Amino acid sequence: EKGRLVGLITLQSLPWMSEHFGLRMFSVPHLLTNSAGPLVHERLLRYVIEELQDVDFLDCRVAIDDIYSAHALEICDFRYVGTEIYMGQVLEPTNLPEPHPDYEIRPCVPQERDQVVQIAGETHVHNRFVYDPILHEDAVKSLYRRLVTNCFKDSQFDVLVAHSQGEVLGFIITKMNLPFSQEVGQLCGSLDFIGVRPEVRNRGLGIALNQWALYQLAEKNAVFAAVRTLANNYAALATCFRTGFSITSTSLHFHKWIRRPAIYHGVLQSQQRNSGGMPL
Repeated sequence: EKGRLVGLITLQSLPWMSEHFGLRMFSVPHLLTNSAGPLVHERLLRYVIEELQDVDFLDCRVAIDDIYSAHALEICDFRYVGTEIYMGQVLEPTNLPEPHPDYEIRPCVPQERDQVVQIAGETHVHNRFVYDPILHEDAVKSLYRRLVTNCFKDSQFDVLVAHSQGEVLGFIITKMNLPFSQEVGQLCGSLDFIGVRPEVRNRGLGIALNQWALYQLAEKNAVFAAVRTLANNYAALATCFRTGFSITSTSLHFHKWIRRPAIYHGVLQSQQRNSGGMPL
């Protein structure tokens, strides 16, 4: 504007999600302006939505106090899908967590992966895709099963399970964030997923999994651990607080479906067949 840079927007491709949904999906890592109002934010968003033909979906997080960005997203018909709480803690050398008489926590072995994936699909009920009405529950479950399956193939992730008498009772996935670690000059890790079978909840298993995951990160010389969850996932928040995490930031999460996903139409057609062809 008049030779001055007044704002910028950046997009980052989401390749495996694009393949999963059959659309070209992107996140919006940066939506920045120096304007005193949402007008420039809106212009940037509308350019992406209306002029870039290869963009079908946008996933955007903004800081909870970034009112102008939030207003611009609402003006452009983005849908609010949740508030995320980010937490962290400094890791220090610690003793091996106490064993439990009812289960053993150890690395996941290949023959247990199907159980882990099944638990992930059934227990991840607090996430932004669950709260997006464009997606059917079955589509969301398939997304999280795929997400956990991808972790088995990536060396930066580790999966721990709570095992008892041939059954996986729960799991937790950790990640060493090596690119970020290089930027900040110290090793940092995160707790990415946790799942516990409903019938064994409220017995301290989630806390035990967190403790073992933090111990494992510290053993790898990580000096900081991060975790995030939705603000209404009170059980996860309580577990994180009891295992040493403190809140570092909060963000609002928005989705924009420029085109609806193929998986949505497949689920819808299946539902219509099951209901005698009547639209749902």
